[in-house]
Amino acid sequence: GGTHIANTAEAESFVVVEETAVAKGIRRISAVTKGAAQKAIEEGKIFEERVSDLEKVTEDITNLDKQAGAIRKDLDEAFLSAPLKSKLRTRLEALQKKAMDAKKKALAARVEACIGKVEEEVQQALEQNKPTLVVQVDIETDGKAAQKIMNAAKSLAPELAFMGLSGDGQKLMCFAIVPDSMHDSLKANEWVQATLAVCGGRGGGKPGNAQGQAPSYSSIQEVADAANEFASKMSVGTAA
Repeated sequence: GGTHIANTAEAESFVVVEETAVAKGIRRISAVTKGAAQKAIEEGKIFEERVSDLEKVTEDITNLDKQAGAIRKDLDEAFLSAPLKSKLRTRLEALQKKAMDAKKKALAARVEACIGKVEEEVQQALEQNKPTLVVQVDIETDGKAAQKIMNAAKSLAPELAFMGLSGDGQKLMCFAIVPDSMHDSLKANEWVQATLAVCGGRGGGKPGNAQGQAPSYSSIQEVADAANEFASKMSVGTAA
């Protein structure tokens, strides 16, 4: 079956553009010739150049995943060689992995810096006999990082009610721990819920440990003020 030609030279150019499964053990290969093939070749060169340019980026590599994702979306819809398209997808996946690894490394560094900041503020709160502390940290909305910070605060001051706030420019994360000795006056889940209510967020958890998020926020300081105000209403002193 298929188109027959007297001589392969009549095809001018030849490009396989698709391979699909027809039935078990049967594959269908679709190819184009002449002008359509040349068009596919030129399109392939454009995408090879785009991917190569992205692979040369050495600064701000944490943003590579978004750029690679945008090229991948265009690539999926493009008309070019199927084998080349597969190779380019593999290269784009490698770039996305490179970006994710860089983000993890950057986040780990920020978490360590935040833990140091939290430990300093916790120590100050202890010296001033403050039972609660609200701290703004820079961990975006990473739940695992939030747990590390809560563990650090609890390790240093097990009887301190602690709340952390962190935003990524769009969403806001709130997390808190409250010792058992304070549950009659302050519960972590209620504290988080009341705090996030000022920016349309929601939270959940238990009296001793809770987390939540808001889809948007205008000022972290306003949220921190709400957190301190709620703790104060519960007859618990605050430090911010």
